Amino acid sequence: MVTFHRADGAADGVVDDDSVAAEVSREFLDRVPGGLFRYHAEGTGELDYVSAGLVEMFGCESYEEFCQLTGNTFEGMVLPDDWAFVDATIREQISTGDTDRVVYRIRRADGEIRWFDDSGRLVEDEDGVRWFYVTVIDITDQVLARQALERANERLEIITALSNDVLFDIECGTGESHVYGDFVGRFGREPQQPDFVVHRRCQQECHLDIHSHDLSHLMQQIQENSLVDFETSTPGADGEPVWYRYQSVVLYNDDGSPLRHVGRLLDTHDMAMRESQFRKKAERDSLTGLYNRSAALDRIESMLNTESRPCTLITVDVDDFKAVNDTYGHPEGDRVLKELGAFLGQVMRKEDVVARMGGDEFAIFAAGLGPGPAIDRILEHLSRGPFATTRATDGSAPEQLSEEEPRQASPSISIGAVCCLNPPITFEKLYEAADETLYTAKDAGKAQYQLRVIE
Repeated sequence: MVTFHRADGAADGVVDDDSVAAEVSREFLDRVPGGLFRYHAEGTGELDYVSAGLVEMFGCESYEEFCQLTGNTFEGMVLPDDWAFVDATIREQISTGDTDRVVYRIRRADGEIRWFDDSGRLVEDEDGVRWFYVTVIDITDQVLARQALERANERLEIITALSNDVLFDIECGTGESHVYGDFVGRFGREPQQPDFVVHRRCQQECHLDIHSHDLSHLMQQIQENSLVDFETSTPGADGEPVWYRYQSVVLYNDDGSPLRHVGRLLDTHDMAMRESQFRKKAERDSLTGLYNRSAALDRIESMLNTESRPCTLITVDVDDFKAVNDTYGHPEGDRVLKELGAFLGQVMRKEDVVARMGGDEFAIFAAGLGPGPAIDRILEHLSRGPFATTRATDGSAPEQLSEEEPRQASPSISIGAVCCLNPPITFEKLYEAADETLYTAKDAGKAQYQLRVIE
């Protein structure tokens, strides 16, 4: 039996100073929720009483197993990483009183980590021996829930800091409003109620109590730890690229070890598609769909600045294109240019720059293509042009054609090609050499190609 004491009331209702011993069975104590234990306040902190509830909380099937797990000491109960904090906290609290309250972790017999809320009282018995009487309850679920909420709030703050947006959360019942983000930095003033209550959602009057959360400490961490921020894509379910913006930052502890890697994948697909369409529209020739002169120059000059392999510039011109327009009309001239543009794109590689430079002049830049059989085959193929099979009607005027015969032009093309063996070289020099070679082909009778190699 365990002896407790209770105050006994007299008949007149006055509490008697004398105490009457009341014995409580161990069975009663073992049924109290949580765990109970007593240990020596001095020395090793050896336990001399533990309840069955405490043994169960440690996942032990017997008192002997509990003693083996903990060494039958208070320090042995506490997770080693938490002991220094627990010991210092208890010493500080009992220096000004006889009670303490501390939260720490324990490791169960099955290895699971649990959180304990510990309430103790320091008592000195009649022999002058000091004891700690302690009750503990398992608060693991509450701690994990609180940590999850704190992490969620921290993620909100980090994402807000990353995005440079302003977020708000309004409690309609109380008007308490929390604003996250650099509102003052964005708008040059403190936030006000009309900034958030823009459209009436109900008939209730709004009187907001606005609390702005300072995220400057997070911004400082983000700046110190080099924010990663870039646009990228990943294949979607249909294999097509899905665009997003990747932002992340690593948070470190005091000794420089990484604690958390937090970021977001911002959906920018629609915006990227619109920008791509606008860019493509700005870069493409409206008639042929090939690169226009300006876009081609940008790409070719960029490639020439970094290219160390041989490269080739090919200029293409429609022979007697003015006669095509005069004889067949401008719509037919447009068709010729569109078919020639499609033909050039099909012959060349995907990575080659194929462009309409203006009028009936086209240009092709092929990095890594130098003198040899490959370029000879390409130039031979290109020189035949897209109209080789129907060229028999090319010289016929409309009045000479029967109604059954197609009224389509089939002009030939002339080609001037220049291979540079040792880039870099300026586009101006390469283009000038290719243009001279093109006119050499024209002067030689048209419908052919000329190739020139320069150092």
